[in-house]
Amino acid sequence: MVKGCDTLLIETRRNDQEGILALEDIVQVMHKSLGIATANGLKRMIVLGDTSSLEGRRWKTRGETWSSSLGASINSVHGMGQLIVEVLARSAALNGMEVVLIRVGHATEQEIGLHLAHALTHSDVTLKSFHDPRIPDLDGWTALCLDSTGEFSSEITSEQWAPSREG
Repeated sequence: MVKGCDTLLIETRRNDQEGILALEDIVQVMHKSLGIATANGLKRMIVLGDTSSLEGRRWKTRGETWSSSLGASINSVHGMGQLIVEVLARSAALNGMEVVLIRVGHATEQEIGLHLAHALTHSDVTLKSFHDPRIPDLDGWTALCLDSTGEFSSEITSEQWAPSREG
């Protein structure tokens, strides 16, 4: 913990564990991170995850792009862990923390770094301006999909996410 820091950055990723151990690992990391954030009064949490909570094909039809109104669809233990992380992040948002979730599908390190930089530097007012209670990925938090294949879309475009909104 760095004195004066008000943001927690957590990365969830596939690990070398199998079965329930993979699930426990990712959930324990998130649970511990939430404890740190709460104990230190952090105002913002950024979760850098992946699209595994969406990769099941329940929603998939020919040529259809995923959007947040289609909901979660898992097909792996890791996907279940990622979904639990997202539920815990959403609960932190309901408790007043500003939460940004970036689901990385296919993206370059430069694209990821740019989105992280925006998540770190956007003001609370700007992040709140994205909220929309009618859209699951914007209902009290900001969840984005970063995927150059077009399989997973975000309710916020890269242009909207750019810092030009600051003012």
